[in-house]
Amino acid sequence: MKEIALKFLREMTGSEVAEFHADQYEAIEELANKQSQLLVVQRTGWGKSAVYFISTKIRRMQGYGPTIIVSPLLSLIRNQIESAAKLGLKVVSYNSSMDKNERAASQRLIISHQVDAIIIAPEQLGQSYFSENILNVISGDIGLFVVDEAHCISDWGHDFRPDYGRIVRVLQNMPQNMPVLATTATANNRVVNDIKHQLGDRLSIIRGSLSRKALQLQNIHIPNKAKRLAWLAESLLTIEGSGIIYAKTTRDCEIVAGYLQSMGVNAHAYHSNLDSDAEKIALEQSLIKNEIKALVATSALGMGFDKPDLRFVIHFQAPGNVVEYYQQVGRAGRGIDSAIGVMMMGDDDERIQRFFIESAFPKEEQINQLLNVIEQNDGLKLSQIEPLVNFTIGKIQDILKFLSIENPSPILKDGSAYYRTQFDYELPHNKIERLNTIKEHEWQRLIEYHNSDKCLMQFLRKELDDDAPEKCGKCANCDPTNSLKAEVNQDLAIQAHSYLRHRYIKIKPRALFASSGDNARLAFPIYNFPYRDGKLKCEDGMALSSWKDGAWGDVVANGKKEGRFSDKLIQPMVNMINSMQYQERPAWITYIPSPRHPNLVKDFANQLAAELGVACMDTLFVKEVRPPQKTMENSFYQSKNLDGAFGVNTGNLYSNPVWLIDDAVDSRWTFTIAGALLRQHGVRKVIPIALTSTSNNG
Repeated sequence: MKEIALKFLREMTGSEVAEFHADQYEAIEELANKQSQLLVVQRTGWGKSAVYFISTKIRRMQGYGPTIIVSPLLSLIRNQIESAAKLGLKVVSYNSSMDKNERAASQRLIISHQVDAIIIAPEQLGQSYFSENILNVISGDIGLFVVDEAHCISDWGHDFRPDYGRIVRVLQNMPQNMPVLATTATANNRVVNDIKHQLGDRLSIIRGSLSRKALQLQNIHIPNKAKRLAWLAESLLTIEGSGIIYAKTTRDCEIVAGYLQSMGVNAHAYHSNLDSDAEKIALEQSLIKNEIKALVATSALGMGFDKPDLRFVIHFQAPGNVVEYYQQVGRAGRGIDSAIGVMMMGDDDERIQRFFIESAFPKEEQINQLLNVIEQNDGLKLSQIEPLVNFTIGKIQDILKFLSIENPSPILKDGSAYYRTQFDYELPHNKIERLNTIKEHEWQRLIEYHNSDKCLMQFLRKELDDDAPEKCGKCANCDPTNSLKAEVNQDLAIQAHSYLRHRYIKIKPRALFASSGDNARLAFPIYNFPYRDGKLKCEDGMALSSWKDGAWGDVVANGKKEGRFSDKLIQPMVNMINSMQYQERPAWITYIPSPRHPNLVKDFANQLAAELGVACMDTLFVKEVRPPQKTMENSFYQSKNLDGAFGVNTGNLYSNPVWLIDDAVDSRWTFTIAGALLRQHGVRKVIPIALTSTSNNG
């Protein structure tokens, strides 16, 4: 068998001299010969996929059925199908990103026993159609069950995913002699013990050293965003090859990539808000082929991305914990002798991490509201739930997923509709408190890592409970002469600050008023006007900044807090306004009135008008006080909250184009509706402008 397995390894790698890494063949033998349940904890690049594809090939030769592989990311699925093809394995995927015809084609191949392996995303295990029409049909014939990135099973892990909780239940209904392989590169003893507790006592463990000998680690404290951008621009000139720059939010990915492009660095943003999977694939391939210098990515580019010659991983902002950092920085240097891993940390990292910790779990009142709505309506589709609860669509989906894996679950999904079950439900407060405490502790450990003067690789390996970790001898603490320069070029810092201050945010008014279909009708005063034909639509506008963006966004935030906007914002707003393109330049300004801060925007609008040499008119007024717009979370509530909120002083307006100013823009409904009112009363064009955008934007 070893000779056969080695032959397959060389076919997969394309190398006639390839040999197994330590424990690789032993894992294959456990699965193919002994039908064991096995947890493999090995560093990224060790070859975990080789173990399960070679095992699949051997099991198929022995006459067993196909392998089920549960895999968390689409990028991982694409790479795995390509790897398996080198062994002549017929592998299909079945996941939610596929269209109806693609899923139907995969189903036909699976049911007719024409595939060697099926790769599924974990959420498929919660889909009744997949479970009843595919999994149940082949469950007695599965040759191997693989759980990739198994740390996602454990709520002690750094990357716990609720959908992984379904795996344990599925395995309980499978034949007891079916071999199971769970793999991960990021599991400390606590996570390993939890995985074993969930998967059962039959689970044996193969664990290897997690040392990444190619990695040269370094930590740098740079307090503000502009200086971090400057450091990046200068340092990337000295680093050979291509790599990944990790940022915590979509907005910061766009900022960093945009700035680097302005400095002549071929960098591109990569995050979950990209237009299509095709765009993500194209970016991944560009990096793999070294056609670009870097991808500036959120954690969306993580597990499964395989580039052996990746030269650097730089964290523009700190991740949430040491284990997550190890997983991400471990993308670099898999197949080369030397690679760089740098973590930057600054003044805003604590605030960003606090946001992620506080928003990790749904609130009890939100859960109760959603359960009541589902119960009262006896089955609702996702699109029908949105108009009935004041949550974003993303939050609704998160709560539904959270509830669906609770045992017993208070909801049942049948087809696309959700129903309330008979089970009472209470939020597991103790569990949530425990997990939040863990996250707080892990964040503090990351800060300790960043501030450590000891060997950095040794610190990471100890945190992962690696056996007898020795010093690496090459990190910035072990060998300071081998580190990158930590100082920031002041001229570049000034240039970066200027970039941030001139990074205007486009405002695109809503194309249509919210329509809730058969569920409700929104009674706008202007709802029956020909808005849908675009006759009452605003023009595109601009915001000066993003909220707390390290430049003008910070100045705006301070002004909101103090109750008066700084005069320093006048000239930048003038510069932005003058940079915009107009078919007909506005001749006056009006503003969005506020019942809670009546003079804040009004005073600034008058100052801005004086600087521009135009009139500022009190055209709009508050007709009815409503809850703050920022408390409205989805389009139905945002638009409904503004229904009839404003009136128009018809004696205080001109027909000429107008700049309509507000301090902040988020959902864009305020501009859309106020602008439509002005258009309704004869204003030819309305151009929205704002001091800042508070859109979460990732």
